This record gives sequence, C-alpha cells and structure tokens, in this order.
Amino acid sequence: MFADSRFDYLGRVRYYTAIAVTPLHLVADLPSRFATAFGGLFVERRQLAEENSRLREEVLRLQFELQKFDHLSAENQRLNDLLKASAIVDDVAVRAQLIGESPDPFTKRVLLNKGSREGVFVGQPVLDAYGLLGQIVEVQPLTSWVLLITDPQHATPVQVNRNGVRAIATGTPDSLHGLSLENIATSADIVVGDVLVTSGLDQRFPVGYPVGVVAEVLTGNGATFARILVNPTAQIDRSRNVLLLFRGPTTESSPLPEREKALEGLQ
Repeated sequence: MFADSRFDYLGRVRYYTAIAVTPLHLVADLPSRFATAFGGLFVERRQLAEENSRLREEVLRLQFELQKFDHLSAENQRLNDLLKASAIVDDVAVRAQLIGESPDPFTKRVLLNKGSREGVFVGQPVLDAYGLLGQIVEVQPLTSWVLLITDPQHATPVQVNRNGVRAIATGTPDSLHGLSLENIATSADIVVGDVLVTSGLDQRFPVGYPVGVVAEVLTGNGATFARILVNPTAQIDRSRNVLLLFRGPTTESSPLPEREKALEGLQ
C-alpha cells in the first residue's frame, strides 16, 4: 500500500478491478432506481388523475356557463323582438311576464305577474312579439289570467290581410295550439298562406294585429262551407314576455272605468 501510494504500482489493478465490480454496483443500485422510478410513476399517475378530475370539473362548469349564455342570448333576442313589437303598436304597451299555466286540461289559460295594482282589466288584449296571444279574463291584485286565443271558448274577429275578407277565428279542442275558421263559404277568397289580422269588430281588440296564418283549407264534395285551419303567429307555447295593451282615453271601445284604471296604473 505504501509503495502503491508512492509509486502507483497497482494502478492498472485498481482499474480492472473497478471495471469488474461496476456490474455489482449497478445491481446493488437497481432497487433504489426501481423505487425512484415507480414512486415517480405513482406520483405522476396521481397528479394526472387529479388534473384530469379538475379539468373535467372545469369543462362541466364551462358547459354550464355556456348553457346559461345561450339562454341569455336567446332571452335577449326575444326581448329585442318584444321591444320592436311594442314600438309599432299604437296603444300604450306594458311588458308583463308569464309565471304559470292553468292545470285544467280543458282550458288554455296562463298566469301573468301583473294585476289590478298595475291597472290590468278584464278584456285587455295581450300580445307577444309576434301576434295576438289572448285577453285578460280574471284579475287579481298582483296577478291576472289570460285566456289564449287557441282556447275553444275564445273567438277572435279577424280579416284576411290580403283582401279584407272577415271571419271568426276560434280555438280548436283537438289541437293544443291551433285555430280554425268555421262556416266559411267554399267560394270565399281565402288561400293557404293568407295572414289573418284582428278586424276590430268586437270593439275589444284593436285593428290590424297579427292573429295567424292559414295552414289548410278543407272542403268536402258538394259542401257549402269550408273549414280552414290556422297557425297562430304568436308563440303560444314559448313566449314568456308579453305586452299588455292599454287603450288611450279617446278610444271609444274602452269602457270609462277600465280606461281610467289603466291610466292610473301607468302613472
């Protein structure tokens, strides 16, 4: 050892000995390497699982917010349509919102969030952004019931916008959201696609508001009268925001007590 330290006699021996024992070092280090590798693998797997779970929750949250965005976008579009509709009516229009429907399967009525405190009165016309929806039939202090034009008990005087032919549009019991024109002569000039508007002959609905579009004209062999089916222009089953029409003080068709109540509700 003294001679090796002084004269390096065993240098080559140490060199070859180190080469010989290197595999032993590698084998001895294998458990540590395996432990480190598998430990890192488990840690990475756990981290990936946690990251995957977090990303799933994030995607779910974003999808939820996207659904709300779509709903708000559609709601905004409906409100814009309603605003455009209120801009073209001649009468004073106040917005209301649908908050319920009648559970009675034999009547077609909806509940609004405005009542007598806002000046709502029986017989008041109700529209949505696309046409006539119905009329008020029951008023409470904070709410009111609307009888839809598609109810079998409801009749709406109409006229064909194209040529002025008059008729009565009634709800159909066999259709959830349909209208029909009864007792129309087969010779009447009414064709599919004709737009029907209010005629104003009932002294309740103002003249010229859209009611429906003729969808089908049924005539039997030798029949005197035709049965005409009409699709309402109002979105009966989808509208939530509606317009309540208040007639001005010069409208003869509005009874004085109702007219004064309406004007007081607007003040």
